[in-house]
Amino acid sequence: MSRRPQIGRSSWRVVGDALTVAGLLYIGLVWAGVAPYAPPVPDYGPMFDARGFWNAWNGGLYDIPWRQNEAFVYSPAFAQILWPLTLLPWPVFAGLWTAAAIGCLFWMRVPWMLAFPGVIDDILRGNIHVFLAAMIVLGFRYPGTWAFGLLTKVTPGIGLAWLAVRREWRSLGWAAGVTGAIFLVSFALSAPLWTEWFGLLAANAGETARIQVIPLPLLVRLPVAVALVAYGGVTSRAWLLPIGVMIGLPNVWTSSTALLAAVPALWNWHRTDHDRAPTSQVAD
Repeated sequence: MSRRPQIGRSSWRVVGDALTVAGLLYIGLVWAGVAPYAPPVPDYGPMFDARGFWNAWNGGLYDIPWRQNEAFVYSPAFAQILWPLTLLPWPVFAGLWTAAAIGCLFWMRVPWMLAFPGVIDDILRGNIHVFLAAMIVLGFRYPGTWAFGLLTKVTPGIGLAWLAVRREWRSLGWAAGVTGAIFLVSFALSAPLWTEWFGLLAANAGETARIQVIPLPLLVRLPVAVALVAYGGVTSRAWLLPIGVMIGLPNVWTSSTALLAAVPALWNWHRTDHDRAPTSQVAD
């Protein structure tokens, strides 16, 4: 009886390389104006989310209403950190932003996810979901990086439930301390902007996007997300953490699924390997 041929590691590597090249090629063709990209934003093309970051200080930080093109909706701290980059010409800013997102995927050893529609959408929009995925992976070694999620989309902070259920109080303290320190410095520099941002969050707490991958209100999704993160923490299933964070986002767009890039990066991580970065466990 003949045996079925087995797909070896080298074959999977070839497939992964092919997916990586395909994703890079498509992104390059979109940038060149050759390949189509949807959903388009009139008069903007790709990188319309990143353009809002680049243009944040052109006038009042929160002058553009929520959900309009180029609206900035993240914390003043994030805008202040980005300020030096906003002095660059737009093409340079957009190129660096794109290169950084792609670099995160290579760092997580999942460049093949460049062929994943949600990842492509996030990179071409210039949003931050790929960066959030990298934040989650890096957060196992440097918990202070959770400040990024808390000071942008806020709800990714539910990922700290992982640390709480595992009683990793030192790591939890680092996450809270770094976030608090950034807040205090930023608040000292621009207290009125923080007041404005808190008001913006309160006024739009019930806002729901017209098109969502998970068409459920945040109040329904958030308890499920916290429970999933907590279960992952109790059972040492690190790959559940990005799934829970994604479910708990204020709005789950197509680009939000780019958070799933952290899933294969964390798949083989175990509690006994806690002292080293989860990415060291990613299979070649």
